[in-house]
Amino acid sequence: MDAETGAILALQILALCSIVAALLAYLMRQSRNATDEYESRNKRHVLVTSCDTCVGLQIALALYEAGYKVFAGLLDPSSLNSPSMKILRAIEQQKEREEDPTNTNHRNPQDPEVRARGQIVPLELDSTREDSLWAIVHTGGLALPGAIERQPSSAWESMLRHNLVAPLRTARMFIPLLRAKRGRIVLLGDSATSYGSKIGTGLVAYSASRKAVEGAAEALKSELQSSGVDVVLLRPPPVNPLILYNLPVLKTCDVESGIISSEGTWTAPVSTYAIQNSLIPALTSPCPRISYDMAAKAKLFCR
Repeated sequence: MDAETGAILALQILALCSIVAALLAYLMRQSRNATDEYESRNKRHVLVTSCDTCVGLQIALALYEAGYKVFAGLLDPSSLNSPSMKILRAIEQQKEREEDPTNTNHRNPQDPEVRARGQIVPLELDSTREDSLWAIVHTGGLALPGAIERQPSSAWESMLRHNLVAPLRTARMFIPLLRAKRGRIVLLGDSATSYGSKIGTGLVAYSASRKAVEGAAEALKSELQSSGVDVVLLRPPPVNPLILYNLPVLKTCDVESGIISSEGTWTAPVSTYAIQNSLIPALTSPCPRISYDMAAKAKLFCR
């Protein structure tokens, strides 16, 4: 190969590489812009249906910490004795103290953790709300333990009503609003390593109802595909469902130390990080997976 032919070939290769590089840069820019636009468009209001439960309250607080405006569904928002309302009031009071300019101990409002917080609005469920509702997270549930041969069938029916029929009714109620926003429905299934499969838990009927929710979520996702509404299944960690779907337990006193806890202090059964690591992608991903696991560990990538 002579020098002239080699130079021409080198120029052609260089031109081809330049075209490929320009195309890759364009695609990356378009993907980044689409992602930014999607997140800014979709970081809207989220309704968490049952914040009277531990898992519901934790999900609402995790979304609040991430900057979302959360509609917290409660049986009685005006109740002064509701553990969830006491916790929400304590958090709101703490936020007011942090934002009070006369408080010398308040945190810097420019702190990202303070600035990123959203808002929690306790309310009774109302399908006529049109506050740019982007997603429904159904967190209601009922777990009644008992050996299958001794447990009355009325207990099975109660769990099916709370765990399966209730989320379907909620979906039917809010689909028109979600269709307008091309939003999301998030349902809670069973944990990947089902707590009910453990010997002696007596949660056969409960596990059956949760598995039914998983099947319903898959079928509902297919049914709503043409409408633009996505249905996502959220798998809780292997925590006792009797705790997950029970009322939050407020801490009053540390028996060993004798320290009295401030009002609104409680022990959360699931970490906020675990919820945000699974729920935030479920809400913001342009193409969400069919299910997300709260027990899954985040993958670390090194540059």
